[in-house]
Amino acid sequence: MPISYALVIFELAVMVLSLSLHDCAQAWMANRLGDPTARMMGRISMNPAQHYDLLGTIIFPLIYAYLEPPFIIGWSKPVPMTSRNFRNPRRDENIALLAGPAAQFLLATVALVVLIIIRHANPALTNSIATAALLARHDLTVGTDGLPGIFPLILFLYFCILVNLLLFVFNLVPFPYFDGGKILMNYLPYEMAKSYERFGLLFMFLFFFVGFGIVMLFFAPFFNIFNHLLFTL
Repeated sequence: MPISYALVIFELAVMVLSLSLHDCAQAWMANRLGDPTARMMGRISMNPAQHYDLLGTIIFPLIYAYLEPPFIIGWSKPVPMTSRNFRNPRRDENIALLAGPAAQFLLATVALVVLIIIRHANPALTNSIATAALLARHDLTVGTDGLPGIFPLILFLYFCILVNLLLFVFNLVPFPYFDGGKILMNYLPYEMAKSYERFGLLFMFLFFFVGFGIVMLFFAPFFNIFNHLLFTL
């Protein structure tokens, strides 16, 4: 199998698992705060079948992968929430929404810590971690001969950092249908929130043209910090 295909498979697999974690965390937090809607629909689960969206989880990422972008982005079905079930509707819904991105940031942090432990436990693997960092960014010029048997795990962990940081930023973009947009709507005056929702499709259309640049603007600093920590701690 060409290495470019293997990298896409790795990235898509991590993305699907990360989307499942995001939705599971939101459903769990909503249930803890008094809204059982998502729990009753089976969304407190890491099973991707409970969360996938045909367009966002399968079709769009595959098309995007075919276009060979630097990173692949996708999304899952929105986690259903019933505001009136929360004890403090606006506050609790926002907390539940933030639980998804928070879980992705936490997973990226855990993957970072595990890679640092691996690097310190066996300093000879530092070059393998650097190779994984280059491959994850689809740099196919790096040599892959003589990689250790643990390399697939290293690559998986590095993708966990990359994909989850990307989705963390992606979900917090304040556009309709994203967690950031839903949180913003909870703070807007009623009429302004309705107007914002009414033009949601227009905002999403604009996002497909300029959104990746917006995401990268905020993703790059986080990603650079994690990379710096990985190779200096």
